[in-house]
Amino acid sequence: MVLRIKLKDDKKSLSYVIQNIVVKEILNQEENFDLNEILINLNNTEYNPKRFPGLFIRFTHPRCVIIFFRNGKLILTGLKLFNQIELVIKRLIFKLNDIFKIRIDPNSIKPQIVNLVITANFYIEINLNLAAIRLDNAIYEPEVFPGLIYKTTNPIKSVFLIFSTGKVVLTGIREKKMVEPALIRLGNLLDEEDLFTTS
Repeated sequence: MVLRIKLKDDKKSLSYVIQNIVVKEILNQEENFDLNEILINLNNTEYNPKRFPGLFIRFTHPRCVIIFFRNGKLILTGLKLFNQIELVIKRLIFKLNDIFKIRIDPNSIKPQIVNLVITANFYIEINLNLAAIRLDNAIYEPEVFPGLIYKTTNPIKSVFLIFSTGKVVLTGIREKKMVEPALIRLGNLLDEEDLFTTS
């Protein structure tokens, strides 16, 4: 999904793509799940309790990973489309119901989005040295990492990785409706601070 948005200056535009949706959910169970039993009965699983307490379940259609814990808590990551969230969780519930001969009601799930990762492009270079000076809450150490880290609470608490090419990674947002306002606000701020390079 790519959308184009015009900033106030017609010479600049913005496109963005949702790269990752991170979701958490708790499957309401009174008893703990036997992760070894899931490991034996499901393909594409990995479990090493000495290294990490969760079981990794990989799906290929759509491609994603579920980290599943004994208490029924799960973290779903890797999806790019919102309408796939319920599909994947219901598929997992179906498999768990089959393995454990239990009945988890798929209609009782209320997945919560905890993070969105978005890549965006302003299609114009950005002066990161000047941005490090002019933007509050900005960190830029080019010898360590080529991007500038910019933290903001306007219009919502979020973190941007800004690259000199005009590409940006946005993270920390939980609602789809806040993606465009956050990116437009950043674009307008970069414009107001004269941080877009005009060559």
